[in-house]
Amino acid sequence: MPAAHVFLPGRDAAPTPLERYLPPLPAGVVSAWLNARLQPGDWVLDPFGAAPLVALEAARAGYRVAVAAGNPVAQFLLEFRARAVSADELRGALAELAAARRGDERLETALLELYSTSCPACGAQQPAEAFIWAREAEAPHAKLLDCKACGAAGEYETDATDQQRARGYQRSGPHLARALQRIAPPGDPDRQHAEDALQGYLPRAVYALVMVINRVEGMQLSAQEHDLVTALLLSACDRATSLWAHPGGRLRPRQLSAPAQFREYNLWHEMERSIALWAEDGPAVPVMRWPEPPPAGGISLFEGPLREMQGLKKAPIKAALAALPRPNQAFWTLCALWAGWLWGAEAIGPFAAVLRRKRYDWAWHTEALHAAMSVLEGSLAADTPFFGMVCEVEEGFNAAAMAAANLAGFRLEGMAMRRDQGQLQLDWRKGAAPARAADTGPQAVARAGRALLAARGEPSHFLHLQAAGLGELSRRLHLGGAAKVPGELFAEARQMIEAGLQDQAFARLGGTPQSQETGAWWLHDPGQTRSPLADRVEIAVVRHLLRRPGADLETIDRTLCGVFPGLLTPPVTLVEAALHSYGEQQDGLWRISAADSPAARRDDLQEMRQLLARLGGRLGYSVQGETPLEWRDAAGELVLAFYPIASAVLGELLLAAGTPPAHSAVVLPGRRSRLALEKLGRDPRLTASQEAGWRFLKFRHVRRLAGTQKLDAQTFGDLIDLDPLTLEEAQTPLL
Repeated sequence: MPAAHVFLPGRDAAPTPLERYLPPLPAGVVSAWLNARLQPGDWVLDPFGAAPLVALEAARAGYRVAVAAGNPVAQFLLEFRARAVSADELRGALAELAAARRGDERLETALLELYSTSCPACGAQQPAEAFIWAREAEAPHAKLLDCKACGAAGEYETDATDQQRARGYQRSGPHLARALQRIAPPGDPDRQHAEDALQGYLPRAVYALVMVINRVEGMQLSAQEHDLVTALLLSACDRATSLWAHPGGRLRPRQLSAPAQFREYNLWHEMERSIALWAEDGPAVPVMRWPEPPPAGGISLFEGPLREMQGLKKAPIKAALAALPRPNQAFWTLCALWAGWLWGAEAIGPFAAVLRRKRYDWAWHTEALHAAMSVLEGSLAADTPFFGMVCEVEEGFNAAAMAAANLAGFRLEGMAMRRDQGQLQLDWRKGAAPARAADTGPQAVARAGRALLAARGEPSHFLHLQAAGLGELSRRLHLGGAAKVPGELFAEARQMIEAGLQDQAFARLGGTPQSQETGAWWLHDPGQTRSPLADRVEIAVVRHLLRRPGADLETIDRTLCGVFPGLLTPPVTLVEAALHSYGEQQDGLWRISAADSPAARRDDLQEMRQLLARLGGRLGYSVQGETPLEWRDAAGELVLAFYPIASAVLGELLLAAGTPPAHSAVVLPGRRSRLALEKLGRDPRLTASQEAGWRFLKFRHVRRLAGTQKLDAQTFGDLIDLDPLTLEEAQTPLL
């Protein structure tokens, strides 16, 4: 496999406009990668322009950034956010829009009137926050209301007036014609495709948007004011779609089809709320038009695809980096609509092609990525690094990215993945991989998979094995396959992965034959595998707390990613569970808790052995050993074997103990509950051990049992399981 890349964890990015369509890239990743490799002022290139955060973060870190963006909405997002507009400026623009006249009334009043309803509690008329629709319904069945008159708030059934008002808007008339005219005038070959795309909006939503757009065109606005209003309108265009599921969730729509239940939002209120998303706290970034060079800490934007970007070789590009785009029919189609509505049909330009395509498969996406990467390869000097970020890992996306890059002439030098965050980081360099190979593709995949599982020491997800296999194939020209066409190479790579994982060395734990991504993968003969990764992560966290007290979560996480690089990168949930199990936090800084100092835990373990020994004697059992401490009956038969531990290092204990699971119990601090549950949930072997009968007793419960009067074997059996592992550290005593 290629060398392990140290995963760059980043931090949660601030909410941004349209973020559910954009690659979910953590903040800090781009600047960390650049700062480790380049000097401020160097040129870097984003060949896709799919995520504004990439260019903005690179520029704010002091680099000159060239960006190719063929999507007009992506261009606007980048330019607008680079200006670092304040919330006050946006509020001023919205106030000016509110005061614009529509006939005899203010535009704000006219727009809010579209959503007027009566409060079911007091009867006051006011605008609803949203109406709730069922897909294919003729009218909404519920509404969300926050009554300013009586304080009633929540979801209520719509009345006959609400439903009649909603039915009054039709998929015809001047507003619809106007909406279509701005995208594809009559006679345009894309007219029918535009009509199909408009099915993603309710008629009332189209009416509201056209009302505002028409009024904006009649206002005398400066270029700056027009952009401010356009930003708010873009949010309204997004919130007006029928793609907002109810109840809400982290839905990232891929297709332009409504959920079973969806919300029709009050667009005026949504523009008000969007101010917080568009306001930018960071410093402004100068944006030039390509090929005008920006200053250090600036952006040169090319409004078009990379293949049309002339003069790249004249710019001394030192690195390329990108959040790789994921195919999204919904977003790309909507961007064509929004560009036409906000800037006119001519602004859509060649991007109108997205209106014609309804489905995108991974073979097609491999071809699209390869086309851009081939242009990129031809524009860079030999050995130029290229950092690719797949921000929504899945089987097809991972394979498409790695097949496209390999075929385009980039060799993979390192990778790291954090599956729980959906992040795959790929370090490429310009220069084809060698053609020679000592074994076949499937054999290489099997070898890489066995090595990875041995290194992780625990059953792992398919995506880890796929990444290991693809990494090994990436060491070969054309992934070691025969295909020379991107789509065919993608299919061949998938076949090699599937064939490699059919090797008899692998065992499936759970899952279904229909999907390789269900269940977990392990080895029939673990042999000399390492101890479970989860246990090693726990030990590393404790060492960090003891040796480097006073570190924040970001520092600790970054250190752990260095200790466990590549496909060993630990999940965030495991790191956090270990920190909460052993540490205490003050002002955002972690240190070992007093109860978990080594001396305190040694005393606890000694106390547990003494209490269990005395308790066994009270119940009439003979007591033997320390770890395990065994209770045996008069016939010498094992009743219970107790394993007192101060940690949650369960792997080797549960899997290698010599006592029967139904007669075995781990005795551990109550603070380990969350961490123990995290491990039991991630490792099917440990889950099976628990289901086979392993018990878990907390220190506090042993103390309660030892202090219980009139305790005999029968009552002990009734009480032993009354304080199970829970996510809560504290639990009301049950005795």
